[in-house]
Amino acid sequence: MPTDSLTHRWLRHNIQSYPAHDIVFAHTDAVLARYPTVRPKTDVYTYDDGRTQLLLCLHGLLPIAYRGASYNIPIAIWLTREYPRQPPIAYVVPTTDMIVRPGPDMDVSGRCQVEYLRNWQRKSEGCNLAALIQAMQDSFSRVPPVNAKPAGVPSSSAMQRSQTTSPEYSARPPPPLPGAQARSHTASPPSAVTQTDGRPPLPARPAHSAVIPVQFSSSSTIPPSSPPPNNDRSDSPNVLANASLGMRPPPPLPPHPPAYSLPVSPAGDPRLGTSPPPLPPPFVSPQLSTGFPPHQPRPAPPAPPPPAALTPAFSVSPPPPRAPVPSVIPPDLLDGDEPAQARPGTPPSAAPPRPPNPELLRLHAQVHAKLQSELASLQHAMALDAERLRAHQADLLAGEPAIRDEMARLEAVRSVCGAVAERMRVVVDAGERNVAELRRKGDPEVDELVCSTTIVHNQLVNLVAEDNAIEDTIYHLHRALNTGRIDLERFIRTTRVLAEEQFMKRALIEKIETGLPPDDAELAWTMASEWSEM
Repeated sequence: MPTDSLTHRWLRHNIQSYPAHDIVFAHTDAVLARYPTVRPKTDVYTYDDGRTQLLLCLHGLLPIAYRGASYNIPIAIWLTREYPRQPPIAYVVPTTDMIVRPGPDMDVSGRCQVEYLRNWQRKSEGCNLAALIQAMQDSFSRVPPVNAKPAGVPSSSAMQRSQTTSPEYSARPPPPLPGAQARSHTASPPSAVTQTDGRPPLPARPAHSAVIPVQFSSSSTIPPSSPPPNNDRSDSPNVLANASLGMRPPPPLPPHPPAYSLPVSPAGDPRLGTSPPPLPPPFVSPQLSTGFPPHQPRPAPPAPPPPAALTPAFSVSPPPPRAPVPSVIPPDLLDGDEPAQARPGTPPSAAPPRPPNPELLRLHAQVHAKLQSELASLQHAMALDAERLRAHQADLLAGEPAIRDEMARLEAVRSVCGAVAERMRVVVDAGERNVAELRRKGDPEVDELVCSTTIVHNQLVNLVAEDNAIEDTIYHLHRALNTGRIDLERFIRTTRVLAEEQFMKRALIEKIETGLPPDDAELAWTMASEWSEM
């Protein structure tokens, strides 16, 4: 439980950069709970276009069952930042003793493309990591994604070099070692060479099978038989084949060597008088004489045979009978020696060029096809973007006159609004000055507000006001009588006094109205009626 909580804390801390970090945490936790051999980590992932990004990776061993046996497949699943809208990137990571097995769901780089991943984007909300790993487990159980690397398999370049040899030379056994060949030559005559190491000798060519007579002296050793001359085309396949097998063939002798006798000692045999000249050093290409590529160290030359192998003397025997001259056979253009190349002293031509690696050609073709498809999709996307940008450009160019017209209209509206604002500012300033003046004068009295132009009219206004006041007083006294606040006698006495006063004021009002001009009388009567209504 503490380990799980520690893993949860680490996971929540490292997935904060994901937009859907809650979904990433839930899916990852489900995978870790279901597959104990899978662990999380964060590492830098490099995309195919060279971009690098720090992503969450689930790596470990995926158990599968294949033909009744259990295997563990090393996998690595990278979660992109757009997860779960974008599918994760799944890889099979082979170890040093494994090789990737390409197939419909697996490419040579180890990237897994199971059907679940191909259908992820169509319905990403229904996909998760646990189901993806289950789909990979089912797919790998049907067809394993890796194979065990076979032990001792030669490299592809060595296999190609061995495949370039002709059928005739590829079927030949390897030549004997230089030391064994020297011992066999010194112990037997050239006509019947015996094999001391159990290897068959190199067969002679039919086109150049002439027997060179061997000269003998009374006490000289028998020289080794010279192999038939080989041209560049016949040497290079053997060299390539022996290079692939790790053998070291003896260097070829010059074509048509003369018959020489090997001396017993460097000083020569005293019985011979003069020692014969030594064998001339053959001209051998540095690369073809050893059978090793130029970049590999040249092996040490074989040790010379011991003196005891050169001292035995043989009795003079008649030369072997000449072999019957075979009928003229048409020369094989792939195997025969050309006259210009058969002359002694002519250096052999360079080895034929190495054929290209078919696996490399296949990879080149796949990369070329992939680049072509990516280029086509990129060109299509760029064409769509160019069309969209051209449409935007046309819209912008067409909108420029409309924008200029709208700007001119807005300038006119702004000028009108400026004039109206100026007028309103003048009016507001005048109003503010009036308000300030009124505040300076203070509030007027009520009696000053209600006044007339003449004394008679002012007297009339006062009489009307007093009449209305008496009327209101009598009304409130009546209400007080009804509620029992005053008695009847007091009410009658007060009402009588008020009624007499009201009568006198109304009589005076009528008298004033009678003495006023007709227009003023009408105005006074209107004022009196309004006051009475109030």
